[in-house]
Parts: sequence; C-alpha cells; structure tokens
Amino acid sequence: MYSDLYNAWKSEISTREPQSLPTDFYKKTETYLAGLKHETEAIDAHSVKGRLTFKEKEVGDRLLRELKEIRIRKLIELAQNDEMINETNLTEEEKGFVEDFNKSLENLNHAKAELTPVQPAPVEEKVELSFVRFLQDIPEIVGTDLRIYGPYRKEDVGSLPSHNAQALVKQGAAKEIEVRGIVECKKS
Repeated sequence: MYSDLYNAWKSEISTREPQSLPTDFYKKTETYLAGLKHETEAIDAHSVKGRLTFKEKEVGDRLLRELKEIRIRKLIELAQNDEMINETNLTEEEKGFVEDFNKSLENLNHAKAELTPVQPAPVEEKVELSFVRFLQDIPEIVGTDLRIYGPYRKEDVGSLPSHNAQALVKQGAAKEIEVRGIVECKKS
C-alpha cells in the first residue's frame, strides 16, 4: 500500500488536474496507516523493524496529508475557473467535497445577485499600518484593506493593517514594532 500512496502522491505533484484514484483510496490508505500505528505501539521502538515501521508511518502520514491538500487545491482552482471536474477521477470523499463546494458557490452567487447596488467606495482610503515581527510561521492572510499579506516565516518583519496586526499580537503570533506615522493610501 505504501508504494500505491507514494505513486499517487508523485503523480499528483506533477499534473494540473487531479489524477484518477480508486473511490476507496483514502479509506484503504487510512486503514493501512492505522495498522502501522498499531504495529508501532506493539513493537520495540528501538529495534530496526520498530524504527523502520515508525518511519514508514511518519512518511505515509505526510504523503497522505500532502496528497489530500494538493488534490483539494486543484479542485478549488478548477471550480473557481469554472472548469469541468472529471468526477470519475475522484474518491468518494472528494466527490462530496466538490458537491458541497459547488453548492456553496451557487449560494454565494445567488446571494450576490440579491444584493442591492452599493455606493461606490471613495477613491482613496487611508489604512493605518503597523509593523510586526512574526513569532511563528503565518500563511497568507487577507487584510482589512482586502489585500493579501504573507506568507511570513518566524522572525520575519512586515507591515499589516493595524487591525490585523493587533489580532496577531493578541494571538501571540507576532510582536508589534513601534514605528509612528506610517500611512498607506489605497486607490480603488
């Protein structure tokens, strides 16, 4: 099963669209990994077999996690670009995800259509920025000014809208750096 998982992962990282997987691929893989977990609990962790089994489980878990992430990212990209998704290539779990995602997009589009026209935003909007030092890795975030910031690595320094910076400071993910009078003008 390990070779099936590795081959699926390897194939997936080199293509644009999700590759064909058996509909029960995740269930079989998770059963296989659960068996490895049980085996690692029952075997001497210091023996060669124990270390190899532990490493196989560790790598298998990582491959499965990355495989799922890559495939979901591909499905979202296809849906956002209104491209056809070949559901015969998907697992049962992914088919459910696509169905739920499509319903969500449909509901969102329906809600957008019902909105009344909104007054145009002012041409310039001042956004107060704060500088922070990141205390942990942070993925991309959408600022209060609707711009994308990041990703950031631990010990990076960056500027963010003050509201976002304060939220990260409160979470313990960043530390504010005192810099006064920085204002960015956003053009709409």
